[in-house]
Amino acid sequence: MILAKRLLYGALSMLFASALLATDGSSFSEKFEALPKAVKDTAHANIGEALPVSVGATKNDKGWDYQINTKLDGKYRNLVINEQGKLVAVKDETDLASLPAPAKAAIERQATTARIVKLEKVTEDGLVSYGAVLKDQAQGTVVQLQIAADGTVKSR
Repeated sequence: MILAKRLLYGALSMLFASALLATDGSSFSEKFEALPKAVKDTAHANIGEALPVSVGATKNDKGWDYQINTKLDGKYRNLVINEQGKLVAVKDETDLASLPAPAKAAIERQATTARIVKLEKVTEDGLVSYGAVLKDQAQGTVVQLQIAADGTVKSR
């Protein structure tokens, strides 16, 4: 029964993916098929029942990272995969109530005059941290934070 359900979700995901258009006019499936084989293999192994939404790529000092953006149960789940096919990070949309108390307190301290625009749980190499995007309403500035589970501000 579980296998049949996964196959159905997989088929539906591919159907929906082919209908979704990326911002440059290419469909998700066209962009996905253009990815390196190692990236596609890792993405297939980790997408599960999520609905594919978009594909992006960024160049860094170690090469290319590809981000496969998906949606599962109404929340974003993004996979970051390097060009060798290693799953570098998983970014899961979350809410303040789901954060551990120290991380939640650290974000709330940083957000005293700002509105929290986005929160995500980031898993990299087995370590969990939390990303927050804050917008200061008065100044109109946007601040990005990376907070460790213990509440330590890793970057701002």
